[in-house]
Amino acid sequence: RIASRVRRHTATRARAKERTRDGRGTSDAKTTPNARCMLRAVARRSTTTATTTTRGFARTRLGERRGRRGRDATRATRATRREVMVGTSAASMSAIGAGRIGGANATATATKRATSEDAKATLDALENLKPGTRLAGGAFEVTSTKRVMPYDVVAVELEHVKTGAKVLHVGADDSNAGFNVAFRTTPRDSTGVAHVLEHTVLCGSEKFPVRDPFFNMLRRSLSTFMNAMTASDFTCYPFSTMNRVDYKNLLDVYLDAAFFPKIAAEDFSQEGHRFEFAKMDDPTSDLIYKGIVFNEMKGAMGSQSARYGRALGENLFPTSTYHWNSGGDPVNIPDLTYEQLKAFHALHYHPSNAKFYTYGDLPLEETLQQIEDSALHRFDKLDVSKLIVEDEKRFTAPKRVEATVPADAVVADANKQSLISLAWLMVNQIEDPVSLDNFALGVASDLLTSGPQSYLYEALLEPGLGSGFAPGTGYGGSRRETSFAVGLKDVADADMDKIEKTILDVLERVSREGFPRERVEAVMHQLELDSAVVTTQFGLYTGFGAFSTWVHDGDSLRALRTPELAAKLNAALDADPQYWQKLIKKWFLDNTHRLTITARTDPDYDKKLDEAEKAKLKSIEKTLTEDQKKKIVADALVLKENQDKKEDVSVLPTLIVAEAVPKEIKRWGSKNMKIAGNIPLQYDEQPTNGVVYFSTHFDLDGLPQRLVPYLDMFMDFIDQLGTEKMKYKDLAEQIKLRTGGFSVGSVVRTPTDGKGTPTMSLSISGHALERNVDAMFDILTDLQTAKWRGEEERVKLLLTRRAAALGASVGQQGMQYARNLAGAQISATSALSNETSGLPHVGLVSRLSKEGAIDEVETAMAEIAAFALRPERVQRCRIACQKERFSATERRFAKFLKDIKPVTASPSDKDTVATKLKTFKPELSKVFVSIPGQTNYCSAALPALPYSHPDAPALFLLAQALSAGYLHREIREKGGAYGGGCASDPMSSLFTFFSYRDPNTTETLDTFTKSIEWATNSENITTKELEEAQLRAFKQLDAPLAPSARGNSGFLTGVTDEERQRFRDGLLAASPADLSRVAAAHLRGVAPAIAIIGSSEKAPLADASWVNLDAQGAPRVA
Repeated sequence: RIASRVRRHTATRARAKERTRDGRGTSDAKTTPNARCMLRAVARRSTTTATTTTRGFARTRLGERRGRRGRDATRATRATRREVMVGTSAASMSAIGAGRIGGANATATATKRATSEDAKATLDALENLKPGTRLAGGAFEVTSTKRVMPYDVVAVELEHVKTGAKVLHVGADDSNAGFNVAFRTTPRDSTGVAHVLEHTVLCGSEKFPVRDPFFNMLRRSLSTFMNAMTASDFTCYPFSTMNRVDYKNLLDVYLDAAFFPKIAAEDFSQEGHRFEFAKMDDPTSDLIYKGIVFNEMKGAMGSQSARYGRALGENLFPTSTYHWNSGGDPVNIPDLTYEQLKAFHALHYHPSNAKFYTYGDLPLEETLQQIEDSALHRFDKLDVSKLIVEDEKRFTAPKRVEATVPADAVVADANKQSLISLAWLMVNQIEDPVSLDNFALGVASDLLTSGPQSYLYEALLEPGLGSGFAPGTGYGGSRRETSFAVGLKDVADADMDKIEKTILDVLERVSREGFPRERVEAVMHQLELDSAVVTTQFGLYTGFGAFSTWVHDGDSLRALRTPELAAKLNAALDADPQYWQKLIKKWFLDNTHRLTITARTDPDYDKKLDEAEKAKLKSIEKTLTEDQKKKIVADALVLKENQDKKEDVSVLPTLIVAEAVPKEIKRWGSKNMKIAGNIPLQYDEQPTNGVVYFSTHFDLDGLPQRLVPYLDMFMDFIDQLGTEKMKYKDLAEQIKLRTGGFSVGSVVRTPTDGKGTPTMSLSISGHALERNVDAMFDILTDLQTAKWRGEEERVKLLLTRRAAALGASVGQQGMQYARNLAGAQISATSALSNETSGLPHVGLVSRLSKEGAIDEVETAMAEIAAFALRPERVQRCRIACQKERFSATERRFAKFLKDIKPVTASPSDKDTVATKLKTFKPELSKVFVSIPGQTNYCSAALPALPYSHPDAPALFLLAQALSAGYLHREIREKGGAYGGGCASDPMSSLFTFFSYRDPNTTETLDTFTKSIEWATNSENITTKELEEAQLRAFKQLDAPLAPSARGNSGFLTGVTDEERQRFRDGLLAASPADLSRVAAAHLRGVAPAIAIIGSSEKAPLADASWVNLDAQGAPRVA
């Protein structure tokens, strides 16, 4: 995790993903923090779990394939979490005050040894449980146990005797205990009943009858994860925490919410949908729809990628539950009734239809007893056979369909906007629960589509038939029956038939020749590396990986079977030279359940939806009687009164800061030394499980300013163009075979006192298994000779793909673009980030692609390489590994550094990055960027305080209090936005407000301003609000870190342990009065910079006080 404002380039977070798949799923140019969490079914060994604590809809999509190179084959795809933005502070702040929850900072060696021995004894005891053993007073019966290596966990399966509820416990030496309960939910329409119910059950329950226990618990716990998710065929409620009291508290709240919710009518109207008048108390104003899920799904479905993926899925599954949009289509959501919602809960939310998952080192029987006492003892067994998801009726012959989808926000070529895909329905995961074919098809998918050396990349993208693979490309295992899809976006209508024929020809070729074994070995290496890498997500993701099949009474351990299946596949390949040929023939060529889908774009797609909605509402309005109108007004006022009511939430459990939060920071024991002469080296000795990590930073302060706009392309293309020794396809294969990939980004260090000029560096980092460290540095050395010239066709393809990806990203990641745009007006570092990865970059890449300006790109990238990749530019280095591997790694790292040889003379100019940062002057404005879509992303930014300022901790806490309280109530509950909040970033001295998937614009901006006035009133921020703000702050600052990340924030930021401790002391010492005081002293009356990325229908074109732009940054006029 990266300390705030040490800005790894925005695109860097997606770079490993984007480069390695090289053209697949080009709808994601960047990854917006908190906007998406891909739930991996591949289990990795872990010690802790950390992620954003939010709630949202998880829409499973056909062929989800995201992540680093080669790893897609290991993912039996899973639900994608669409999160609510609840006002988390700058996500990267988490590492600055990293501390250990619920314990001292140091543990003696003897205590560690004893703990390890205790953990082993606990796992041994779990393994020794025999089938038939009764636990929790006889309430649960053990059905199986299995020790799973190399993860060294014990899986215990149990059944609740009275109700038949199933339990999977994965015991592990991991203090970050996890819980999840899932219900098979099988919608028969697209009203979003399962999704609305997921929201509504968390709005109060029998034992906790407050308005919103879920969001209240977000600020009353130290959870490392809290969420609720609706997938295509199940709904689940997960959490994790490292605090045992917290675990019991959350388990109590979650169980009561799931099994005994209020499901009040007013909560349904708030979370789902309702009628209101545009002026709430004026029945003569326009009738409108409101509702959180309604607006959430407008945003979720507001992209070409989402609409195309939905069309693909509903046509591949024409008869089963997967035909429907489980999250809800905004066109259909208003058809859902309150009575239908309650009936759906009664039928689906029963223990007999439940799967409980627990993880970690907490005593199993203790958790089982709480589940029994809090919920299950009140139920009897129910026949849930009617909820079984029927298998899809297989096609007897291939089918073809056509669809219409929205155009992207930026269109590179008006003559090439169509999409085409071929999709196949494949393995039934319930009939064949541990299918080698299933696993092998994932590997085949990787070989067919991942990287420039893949078969379909070569056949489809290199000839320029499209800008990238179509949404949904890849192998998907998130449903009962798996599927594979492949296609292209941004294609000419005249090329449709050619593309279809090419895909089939490639598959025919593979059915004759098979795959080269060395290519397969590269994928297998990635599987091995995945299993070795220690992450903070192992526990929960193992559970997520299980549910797609387990909810259908299929395999519960599929997420843990990767090593087992990899070994079986290798054995099968050894035994049968025709293995791949037979597999491709069976599942592709002889498979009649094949769909060809083509889609044309409509630039007015969302406008037509808006017009249809308004026409429908006008029609309804004409039929309303006066009494009905009065009731709509009365219901709206009652809901508002309920939302404004100050509740007594003392019935909810809470942690106490003084008891749960350590006063001392966590010190990672980083060692500072020198490498390759006099270069600073930070060594972090950590239990990295045989994986070695490195980072090196190159000074960019003197980089000519004219090259800054091209920096992101340089970082993206550096390992995609080939080198003096290797062509780009061979390079991609070697990276996949020997490493976990390289991450290239920019890092900006800001002085903690806010004085002086920030500094900018180029960061190159990577990791590899111990045996491949030499090979990793050999590849890195070779990358210095990247072919910046002479690869015109390759650069043209990469540029085309990048332009398409960025064009799609504007609508999908509008909040991040809006925050960048607002911050750029008042912060030098934000302005730099906006130039390299914000809307100006979108416009630049679009122009370069349209003009075919290959020479311009090559020249700029060659100059950046000549400036940055020089021995004198190396600023600092870092190694993270186990002790026994350090010496060999350090020697090889030093050799790499000494071998750095500049290719050409370094460019120099008067105007540089440093001069730009030093001479930056704020210029406030109000900017509206019009994009296709039905929702908006609003942001306002104000100057704040630097990290070492005495008031910075209080301002940081104020952002937590505002986000969890006033802004949540006004923006989400009342305004109907999916989420909103604010963040204080002391590393950039920036205070930012934002809203997400918001139906409003200027109303939300008014709310931002009013929130400051609210905060200055000392009566509004009490001791309770302070405690909750502190818990929210420390769950971010103390979020668990993977071993490879421990110590990394100090390396990136330069923030010392002493500075971190002072900031932590300030957080703990703050009073309610301090929060009100800093709001008045530093925020009240300060003019904000404003940016909105939103629906073109909302653009204030007639208001001269606004700057109106299109998605490429060009002026837009009325």
